Amino acid sequence: MRFLVSLCVSLLLLINVAFSSISSDPCYNYQSLDRPWRANNESGDWICDEFFSWNGWYRLFYNGMNIQMSGTCASPYTCNTYHNLWLNGPHPQIEDGVVVREVCASYYQGSCCDYYTKPIRVKACPGNYYVYELVNPQIWCSGYCTDVSTISQVAHTVSPDIITGSSITLNYDPCENYNVINDYWRSTFNYWSMYGYIYDHDDTRVEWDGWYRLFIDGSSAQMPESCFYYMACGGFSSLWLGGSHPQLEDGVVTREVYGSHYHQCSRYRSEPIQVKACPGDYYVYKLTRPTLLIPAPVYCAVPSSTPSVDPCYTYISLDEPWRSIDNYNYYGMCDYNVEWNGWYRMFYNGENAHMPESFVNQGMCGTYDPLWLNGPHPQPEDGVVTRQVCVSWSADCEYKSHPIRVKACPGDYYVYEFVKPIVCGAYCVDASNQSIPSVSTTPETIPSVESITPPITTTAPPVDPCYNYNVLDDSWRSTNNQHSSQIMCDAWFSWSGWYRLFIQDQSVQMPDTCVESIVVALMLHSG
Repeated sequence: MRFLVSLCVSLLLLINVAFSSISSDPCYNYQSLDRPWRANNESGDWICDEFFSWNGWYRLFYNGMNIQMSGTCASPYTCNTYHNLWLNGPHPQIEDGVVVREVCASYYQGSCCDYYTKPIRVKACPGNYYVYELVNPQIWCSGYCTDVSTISQVAHTVSPDIITGSSITLNYDPCENYNVINDYWRSTFNYWSMYGYIYDHDDTRVEWDGWYRLFIDGSSAQMPESCFYYMACGGFSSLWLGGSHPQLEDGVVTREVYGSHYHQCSRYRSEPIQVKACPGDYYVYKLTRPTLLIPAPVYCAVPSSTPSVDPCYTYISLDEPWRSIDNYNYYGMCDYNVEWNGWYRMFYNGENAHMPESFVNQGMCGTYDPLWLNGPHPQPEDGVVTRQVCVSWSADCEYKSHPIRVKACPGDYYVYEFVKPIVCGAYCVDASNQSIPSVSTTPETIPSVESITPPITTTAPPVDPCYNYNVLDDSWRSTNNQHSSQIMCDAWFSWSGWYRLFIQDQSVQMPDTCVESIVVALMLHSG
């Protein structure tokens, strides 16, 4: 096999492409790749080039200076990747034209060229630089490596850098003249890249120009104001706003931008950006190219739209005593498996309760990883705010889950917009210091957000569960489901109210005779 690869490479080396004009010559038609973290003196991260969409020819830079691909074996785990890729063969001369070079990857216990990936084309250019036709490598978590010993100054010709911004200053309001960014993957809820799937998102590769307004799936969004776990937002380094958003009267302000690295919130500092609050309760940002030293950074987004109905009166009651900060159960419940949808008010055995605002020991709240609120609850005049959620792996909130929205309500209680956490933990409840009992009455009128006074409540008439029930139609609950490879557990679900049972839209009931233990518990039979 190795002989065939070498033979193919040898044949490809005979290729010498003649370009008919400058417009087709890759020496003048390339993409700039200025990534200092690719250097062979850098390490610490596993950034995988097989997840990037390589397309065409690239010229390599190191903070604006020329640099070349490594032409010799690099030390294991350098270049911020697992398997570093280097050029097995010399760089060409100008007279050689376009040549094909073998690309090797080393293994930490092996020799220098333990693996071969796809060969690439290389060309030497006037001005003492090279261009490379990079492709997706075939080796797991591998990355192209550059050699700091080849750094040289750029000749004073046409600048190869990506040009951002405009040289003409226009007198216009950015609240009315902005670009739209509607990338669902920028959401802090998108953390698939924690498992190695970076999906080619890197904002240093974007040609930023002007002001931008953020959306997520068409809904208004804003940059997060607090740190959360890295590798969210579809990238490797998650960028967030180092400070609060401005008010309308503040005009254009400048804010710092930080990047998360593992549990380190402010490991990176990117370029500061300008922000402006706009009429209509949204923000615009003058985004710029992030700092090149940050590995694959992306600007993150969180929802910012105001609820159309006041959540203080349209919430789901969450009364699950096992969530108490006093309940020890080291291997217990898991909110990761709950389908969270909307706003929730917390109770403890019918009494008003709230999330804890300080560290909770592991194993409490009926789960291995308790989730608590980092910071005080808002005041009623604050409206809907975003708060950081901590995972109890350390007392100082080193590890974070997704932020949630919180609102203080008339009547001295809070509502929370819970979302799926990034760990198999559970939101905690603290029943201490609560003087207001739960409200057993139902409002006759649900006010809109514009309402400034709470509704008058009266005792609701009895509700017949025969006409007010939730539908439960899970085919896997059938007593005929005897060989399922998926084990279900109703302890994971937040049950609320009455339920009517169906299987594939057919009415069913719970069995009233014994069901074999191999069958998933609490099965149904046709009624």
